[in-house]
Amino acid sequence: MALSFITPTRPRHLVNNPIRFSLLADADDPVTMEVTIEGSVVYKGVYIPIVNSPYTNYKVDIAIEDVIRPYMYPTDVGPVHNIIYDADFNYLSVSIKFTQRSNTLNYSGNVYNGGIGKRLFRDLYLRGTDIFSHKLLDTSKQFFLTTRTSGRHITMKENEICPLFFIAANKTYSVVTEYGNIFILPAMNPNYLYGLSIESVRWYSDRLYHKKPSFFGVLIDGQYVFDVTITSPNPVPHTYIIEFRNSFGVYERLEVSGRCVSEPEFGEDNAFDRYDETVNDYIEQNERLSIREVINAEFGYKTLDEFYFARDMLQSDERRLIDPAGNYYNVRVIAENFSHDLHPRQPGSIPLKIRFVDTDSCYSPERDDSPPDFYFGEPIWLHGVTNGYGFLFADKPLNTI
Repeated sequence: MALSFITPTRPRHLVNNPIRFSLLADADDPVTMEVTIEGSVVYKGVYIPIVNSPYTNYKVDIAIEDVIRPYMYPTDVGPVHNIIYDADFNYLSVSIKFTQRSNTLNYSGNVYNGGIGKRLFRDLYLRGTDIFSHKLLDTSKQFFLTTRTSGRHITMKENEICPLFFIAANKTYSVVTEYGNIFILPAMNPNYLYGLSIESVRWYSDRLYHKKPSFFGVLIDGQYVFDVTITSPNPVPHTYIIEFRNSFGVYERLEVSGRCVSEPEFGEDNAFDRYDETVNDYIEQNERLSIREVINAEFGYKTLDEFYFARDMLQSDERRLIDPAGNYYNVRVIAENFSHDLHPRQPGSIPLKIRFVDTDSCYSPERDDSPPDFYFGEPIWLHGVTNGYGFLFADKPLNTI
């Protein structure tokens, strides 16, 4: 008897897409599967082959993405080296052993976070390829783990800058600015995840060449492949940022530049009667009410590409609101009427409901870490009057010494 794969296996997968194996067998004896992740056996299963009509042999179809998904960790930035972030989680090494009687069939590969849409997955499957060969490991194309665009020109606002993750290949990576300054990325381990820090490139450029660039060409082995352009944010004094995990499982950002209105939701007023011995009667009493912060916001004018990018944000399972002071809050973002022109002649906007994930029964003013206005020993002037030139004056100072 023999056991073989019907379709070619691939060495890399995304955990949110199908990870399927089709096996061909000469007999209908049960096939056992043993899944090993990072050296530990995590799953054993038994599968019954079915007749591979109209042939006389048998086949087994097995999907394992649900087995692997609980063992994945979120991908986030780790230590930064020069202008490159290490990812704190790269991939899971997966080994699978299929056995039918004395016949065994082995597979080993890597599983990364994230997934792609079904339409693209089906299209690539019919073409006999996958997202790794098509984009993520093809250094002749734009290979970042971004859902802003698949094209060669990435555009983001200055307040949306965040690390741009990619899977390293055995190539030389460098970045050139519009001023002609080239930054060579440090050596990286192939197949590992790294994040390009645009902020670090701008900081080094400003410090070394006294110029802060807004255009970055990505070079592979010295040849231009694609570019990143930073544009000015919308001229709004109090802008919120939504940071979210995109479909590839890494963080990206979108600004909310329209009008924001706080409409908190208060919990139910559970009043009860309490005896008051002073008046020898019952009075009405209530417990502290819970409150959930809700912000109704206008997204702000967006281009068509930004609307499609916003869909990924609305589908995300992890979103954080960054307020103008730089504080982070876990939120849910809902668009009750998400509609936009497919061929817009001008930018449009959509209303958003931003709900904080937790409720609170206590209130605290925002943290204030500002330094004191006066220092010990400094004279503090008493309140005086304003003269004709608009200056305050008083007869004498109040000395704090």
